[in-house]
Amino acid sequence: MIFLKRAIIFIFLYGVFCEGASRLRDDFSGNISSYSKFGFNHAPIDVSKGQYPTDSFSDLYATLNLDHTFSNHFNAGIGFAFGGIVYDSTKYDRDTTGKLVNPNGMAYKYLGYYAGFWSQNKASALNTKNYYLSNLYIGYNNSFFSFKIGRFLFKNTDWLTGNQEGAEIHFKTEHTDTWGVMTHKKSSLGGKWLKDFKYINASKVPTFAAGIKLKYPHTTFIPYIQSQPNLYLMAGFRLEYINNFMLWATPITSETTLSSFYIHHTPKAQKRLSVYDNGNTPVFGSITLPSLEGYKGRLVGAGGESFLLKQIFRISSSALKHHFGFQIYENFGNANEFVGGYGNPLGIDLNDSTIYDRGTANNAIFAANAFNNIVFYGFKYQKFNMNIVNRYTASKRSDEESLSLNMDYFFADKLSLGVNFTYFDDTTKKGYQVYHTYLTHDIKEDRSYISTYIKHMF
Repeated sequence: MIFLKRAIIFIFLYGVFCEGASRLRDDFSGNISSYSKFGFNHAPIDVSKGQYPTDSFSDLYATLNLDHTFSNHFNAGIGFAFGGIVYDSTKYDRDTTGKLVNPNGMAYKYLGYYAGFWSQNKASALNTKNYYLSNLYIGYNNSFFSFKIGRFLFKNTDWLTGNQEGAEIHFKTEHTDTWGVMTHKKSSLGGKWLKDFKYINASKVPTFAAGIKLKYPHTTFIPYIQSQPNLYLMAGFRLEYINNFMLWATPITSETTLSSFYIHHTPKAQKRLSVYDNGNTPVFGSITLPSLEGYKGRLVGAGGESFLLKQIFRISSSALKHHFGFQIYENFGNANEFVGGYGNPLGIDLNDSTIYDRGTANNAIFAANAFNNIVFYGFKYQKFNMNIVNRYTASKRSDEESLSLNMDYFFADKLSLGVNFTYFDDTTKKGYQVYHTYLTHDIKEDRSYISTYIKHMF
């Protein structure tokens, strides 16, 4: 992989030299951004009860990208991202005796997480990496064929999104796009995230996906298969239908999406302990921390199915644009164990609980046997956006309800800022783990927060 990176850089720089550096002025882009979250729950840590606060943190980062398309249909790009944590409340969280619990902080799980290039180290607040090459690719694109290899943004797959390290290829006709992708690492960049590329599911075995997009005037149908051979085999589809009509002389666009997949975990994968404390079979062993009572976690299990129905209506009236709709997402079994952390067709935040709970503040949207009912409304007036989202989630592990109000304003010179107010009620059930506590009773916590961002693009 190191040789490939050097080869891509050499080809890119050679192309720049041949094309003429003066023509690249418009190919530069980037941004400087700051994201902050302020949790309202500041209760002291009580391990015996399973009581943990909601984290607060603030980060600052920047990206710089150079993307260029050459006259012969080839394209190449390179991007760099760097930043740091400005504030981390978990450094100051104390238990009921007044003792600091994590003096080095835990916000590195959002920004700076790094386990080494080969994942040979344990990530911690003491060995962070706050910079990396976020893009590094070469590609080719014409009307019938395209490919891209390196580090770049995946845009064509539901369950492999964001910046990936891999390759993709497309064969296109008027109504079809037959595609295939391969990836073995993913990074997280944007909003609260800046994390260097790491192996998908902590496995060095690549992930593969292939499918075909069938495009017609109102309908798009995408069947696909996806597999990380040592962990799972998955088959799914996405069906989209768009219809425009008039109601009381007002133009309305209806967008309906139906998607589903079935996933089977390999026998070896089924014996893994769930990263997200999911699954049906609890595992106990020798007691290390008394508060865990020997609880090790839950077996991943055989897999399952997922189902998503999304309906959006868009109404445009002069300068005012409205949209409203709903989403229903349900897991049957533990369908998202190996794919939920690497894709998100719902388009809402999956990580707004507390850093003390599973993964990186994972909420229960993709939990085993989770049912989600999401309704939303939003409008755009000139440079102002407002969105309201209400989510109810019921799962074996926890029940959640949240109500979010999000507002954005776009100023001149590509400056934008936004604020989000979220009420978040979370009930975690007995028989599961929260940080260092095995719950022998249900607990109810307030995970409400305010988040803000400011971004300048160039």
